[in-house]
Amino acid sequence: MKLNRAMGVALAAAVLALSMAGCSGSASSTTASSAAASSEAASSVAASESASSEAAAASVVSTEQMEVNGKTYDADCYGEFTLSNGDTMKLWKLNGAYEDLSAEPMKGMVEEFPIEAEENTVYVADVTSNGETTRQYLRADKAGRNGTASVKTFELGDAE
Repeated sequence: MKLNRAMGVALAAAVLALSMAGCSGSASSTTASSAAASSEAASSVAASESASSEAAAASVVSTEQMEVNGKTYDADCYGEFTLSNGDTMKLWKLNGAYEDLSAEPMKGMVEEFPIEAEENTVYVADVTSNGETTRQYLRADKAGRNGTASVKTFELGDAE
């Protein structure tokens, strides 16, 4: 699919360049530059898709111990991300916490989540906005109609 999209972009750029060549009268130089533009467009599409794929499949930076609701979990840290509104989010996945925390009351949908969420997983996020950091507890339940897990905030039974 990625190759087809890149080829489509390259073909569209070539067609555009050829249609412009009819107006400019210098078909040979326009065709050469259209081939270069087509190649650059295809490379750009491939690079863009690769970058978004890497962002979706973030790597674990470290594994730490984190206590949540009186229990200690191994927490995979994905590092810190800059959100579209300029806030930052440091993100952990709590391994083995879903069964323990799946009944906690939900608060609301997370508007922006920087990685591809795993179904039936609990995350902890430290969100920094205007110099103030707030800890959020997040849960990705089963995948919806579009095949991706929705991420929602939840409250802990015991205040932390």
